[in-house]
Amino acid sequence: MSQLAWWLVAVLALACAVLAGLLWQRRGIPRRELRETRDAAGAASADRGGPRPDPGSVPGSGLAPLPGPAAPPRTPVAALVAPPAVRLPATLVAARARRYELRDAGTEPALTLERARAVEWRQAAPLTATPMQHELLSAMLAHAPLLATEGTGDADLYRLSLRAGAALPLARGELAATSLRVTPTQSLDAGRAGTVAAVVMALHCAPVYLRGLRQEVAAIQAEAADWLRLSSPEDERLRALLQELSRYLREVEENHAGVVRKPVFVARVADYGVQTEAQWRTAAEAASAARQRVAQALAGPAVASTEWLALVQACALRRQVACHAARMLAAWHGLRLALGEAVPAAALVLRAVLQALRTAAGDDAGLAREAASRGLPWPIEPDLALRAERALCNALQANEAGFAGEVGLVLLLRLDSLGRVCELRRPPPGD
Repeated sequence: MSQLAWWLVAVLALACAVLAGLLWQRRGIPRRELRETRDAAGAASADRGGPRPDPGSVPGSGLAPLPGPAAPPRTPVAALVAPPAVRLPATLVAARARRYELRDAGTEPALTLERARAVEWRQAAPLTATPMQHELLSAMLAHAPLLATEGTGDADLYRLSLRAGAALPLARGELAATSLRVTPTQSLDAGRAGTVAAVVMALHCAPVYLRGLRQEVAAIQAEAADWLRLSSPEDERLRALLQELSRYLREVEENHAGVVRKPVFVARVADYGVQTEAQWRTAAEAASAARQRVAQALAGPAVASTEWLALVQACALRRQVACHAARMLAAWHGLRLALGEAVPAAALVLRAVLQALRTAAGDDAGLAREAASRGLPWPIEPDLALRAERALCNALQANEAGFAGEVGLVLLLRLDSLGRVCELRRPPPGD
């Protein structure tokens, strides 16, 4: 058994020796030849554009090398070329308008807004406006700062112009809103044009009519206190008309721009004027009747002093009522004119009343001379009739001159840093 084991060991040793010999023969190739073989294989791989294979990774343990894997694609390198010049888009600058216009069917714009000059501003007269009027004008001038400027120092000054004859129709809405167009588009608010026209008209017309009218009505109320206390019931309507005159005048003073746009208010003023005319005719007839009684007393035999004084005082009272009624009539027509109502019929009425007053004043002067010749007192003052004639003449002249708002109206404005109207002025007449 032990011999058999030794034989197996000997056979295994022989087999190992044979295998070792074979391996030695295969590994016995000279290193120079192996290096030349490796260089030739690398050159062939370089010719194919691939990388040189690693002998350790080639199957076969040093046998003839196999073709290597395909090389990964290379990313081409871009040439360093200067980028093209970038041209920025041109900035679009719209030309700023020199004026804003509100146009209707007429050849000239109904309303124009443009910048004003400092010289023009210094020559203009200041105007007094209410805070509400300032706000209404500011709302219309929201885009005014976008107007083009012509020089320095005038950036906050503006000129608002209304075409002759356009203020009243525009304020009352008689110009259809569909026919109004704004140039440039959306530069002005056409919906506010009527309100702005009424404000401009009020600022121009209020100083012309209302200031003197308030003084006249106050004078009538002060002088009429005597006959209002002593008047008969037939004069109650005239008393009520005097109160209405003061009330309506106050409403116009407080909100001229608002009432001028109310046809009902204007119609009531005209109606009160007609009623006052009727009351004046009644008062004039009563004064004429009292004057005739005085003339009869002077033409007859001597009368007692008490009877004469009673006749003369009654005549003076009726004459005072008639004169004040004439002045009230002139005031109603002046108020109607301040609202834009200059009608030819008013001039005819005022002229007729003025002529009647002058005739009555002539009759009174004759009676005064006759009474003086007989040594009788004459307590009737002639100044009362003169004041009534003066009031009628002023109203007649204003009515014949026409409504002040019919001419072209110009308003100069200054805006503050927030774009709100802070100061108003009116250029001198003729500019």
